[in-house]
Amino acid sequence: MKNTEVWNISEKDYPINGTLKEILKFISGYAILAPSGHNTQPWKIKVNDNSIELLADFSRSLPVIDQMNRQLITGVGAAAGNFFTALNYFGFNYTYTFLKKERDNFSVLITPVKGRIANPKDKNLFLALTKRRTNRNPFDEKLIDGLIIQRFETIVSEERIKLLVQENENRNKLISIIEEGDKIQSSNQKFCKELSEWVHPERADSKDGIPGYAFGQNDMISTSGPFYIGNLDWGKIQAGRDRNLIKGSPLIVILESKNNTPEDWFKTGVALERLLLCAASENISASYLNQPLEIPELNQKVKSELNIKGVPQQILRMGYGKTVKPTPRRKLEEVFL
Repeated sequence: MKNTEVWNISEKDYPINGTLKEILKFISGYAILAPSGHNTQPWKIKVNDNSIELLADFSRSLPVIDQMNRQLITGVGAAAGNFFTALNYFGFNYTYTFLKKERDNFSVLITPVKGRIANPKDKNLFLALTKRRTNRNPFDEKLIDGLIIQRFETIVSEERIKLLVQENENRNKLISIIEEGDKIQSSNQKFCKELSEWVHPERADSKDGIPGYAFGQNDMISTSGPFYIGNLDWGKIQAGRDRNLIKGSPLIVILESKNNTPEDWFKTGVALERLLLCAASENISASYLNQPLEIPELNQKVKSELNIKGVPQQILRMGYGKTVKPTPRRKLEEVFL
């Protein structure tokens, strides 16, 4: 599939004798593999002689599901997380500063600093860049080792984000809230229309959005997906599916930030991607259950019923699953400024 060719990027093509600008252009190829809401890929990249500007692309916003642009800026953070991971592997430390940090005007300047001594974590995360997938299929019953969960907590905390493991009573409360979110969203025509615009048949050549196969559907079902989402009441079906997925997932976690500013959203994105890369390096898959966080009244319900003191930013299910195909991506030339 031509719309997934960018996933074939290889470190063999790293311009070892190239200029810093050429190196940064090459590393940008890893940044665009980051996850984003509905796979909108809401970023632009400007490569300077010795730095990179990563900008939020608000033309790719989701005004119904993401009115504050929280998930959009989280996606920019995830792309930055890939930048940071690749820079570390190729021998660079980095600094970053916010050029703009409003919810409708956001950009970051990333400046590499040569001289990093490589370590095993750098390599493991780097190798996971082309391996990471969002896996919406059921997971195996195999439990995740406690030492791996500790590594998850550590890598998230490096961005001053907390990872909250949900067990027993909290998990049951979360199931109920997520089911409620499914039903609310499916009855919202504006939400359904927006989602249907980003769901594509499997044989479509779109370079963004969610292909039918990413839902675990066959091609016949995926072809009717946009109509199904946009015209039928699918809330009860989705609620039942999510209930089963949660019950069958070895690990349910919430990412919590201290505040709820664009800076926090960005750092959540960095922490999220580092978590997903760490998981992928252990052959652990993940997918999102963010419905309650996209509905203001349910967002507060998650916070109060689960006794979260900060701000819940992401809800994920994690576990061991079968390999899934990558989702489409735009080419670098479509992202560069």
